[in-house]
Amino acid sequence: MVHLTRAAELRIVGSDLLGLDFSKTIYGFGVREGVSIAVALDGSRPGFDELKAGRADLALLTLPPGDEPDPATFESLALAWHRVVVIVPVGAPLERVTFDQLRGIFSADAPLTFTRWSDLGLTGEWAEQLIAPLAPANGLGLAGEIVRHVALRGSAYRPQTLRYTSMSDLGQRLAGDTRSIALAATMPAGLSSHRVLPVAAQARDPGFLPTPENLHSGDYPLSLSLRIVFRRDGPAKLVPLIYFLLGDEVADAIQRTDIVPATQPVRRQQLLMLGKK
Repeated sequence: MVHLTRAAELRIVGSDLLGLDFSKTIYGFGVREGVSIAVALDGSRPGFDELKAGRADLALLTLPPGDEPDPATFESLALAWHRVVVIVPVGAPLERVTFDQLRGIFSADAPLTFTRWSDLGLTGEWAEQLIAPLAPANGLGLAGEIVRHVALRGSAYRPQTLRYTSMSDLGQRLAGDTRSIALAATMPAGLSSHRVLPVAAQARDPGFLPTPENLHSGDYPLSLSLRIVFRRDGPAKLVPLIYFLLGDEVADAIQRTDIVPATQPVRRQQLLMLGKK
């Protein structure tokens, strides 16, 4: 491994959803390695602009499909995933939910509007109950935007969609509620009355849960990756930082957020492949 010198300087930019604890972890690395580090986590879009302009050494980016960095110029490694879970009452006899069904429940532009549980194929006592769609308020993380861009085809949410303002607010709204289908970055702590539902992008798909393995394989469809991005011709001084970012300490810091870090085997495999280039 290459060791940094006192004269080395690194500027890290990118996602503003990693939090202060993550930044402290990066600064701690700089102190131990004797390198001056500047961390400016002001958002993925401005961070990518800084990287492209040569004003940053490395970026931590979450970008929508179609906006990925040019692989001829930039190396991109999976660090973690933002994912959205679909939460339903434990007693709801649903095996999975599809993108078409999510559009019918949440989208303002859906060709079919689903308002009752019978629209999802439920019968008996569930059939005539109204569905209460519940989504995060604007600006509350990425969950609402991931669903809007990935599942709702860019449309706005239905005006009837209820909005929660925090995870505590979500937990209180769901407690004892047997009608809601909620979208969230994670399940509220201590909520035993509800469960996470498998999601299928297509009706023919079996449906997948948001496990780290399914996120990495791309099988779980309601997700966006958080990636380490740097120039392929970047300086050798980046090597120790990249090893650190794909190490257990950073994974533990990410785990304390609503973001799912890449598993240790995935991180090690990426480092192995990077060493062969």
